[in-house]
Amino acid sequence: MKSVLFYFVPLIVYAMINNLVERLYWPYYVALLLAFLGFQLARLRYPKDAVPPIAKITQGIFYILTVAFIFRDQYLNPLMINVLLGITLVIVIVEIMQYRRKPSA
Repeated sequence: MKSVLFYFVPLIVYAMINNLVERLYWPYYVALLLAFLGFQLARLRYPKDAVPPIAKITQGIFYILTVAFIFRDQYLNPLMINVLLGITLVIVIVEIMQYRRKPSA
C-alpha cells in the first residue's frame, strides 16, 4: 500500500500545480522535481531484474508528462496537461490492478 502512494501523491502534486498556478517559477519546478523523484521510487516495489512491461510503460508516460509540464508555459495549455494527467492516472490504475491480481510467490 505504501508503494501505491508513490504513484498517487506525485500525480496529485502535478494536478494541484497545474490547476492552481498560473505561471511556473523555480519553487514550483523544485516541487515538480521532488514529485518526479517520488514517482520514480514506485519502481522499488519490483525486483531490479523483473520490472514488468506495464511498469516501464507507466514510467515512460510519466516522463512524457513531466517534459510536457516543463514546457507548459511556452507551448501548451493546462488543459493539455490535464489530459496527460488523466492518461497517466489510467495507466497507473491498470498497473496497480494487474499487480494485485498476481498471486504472491
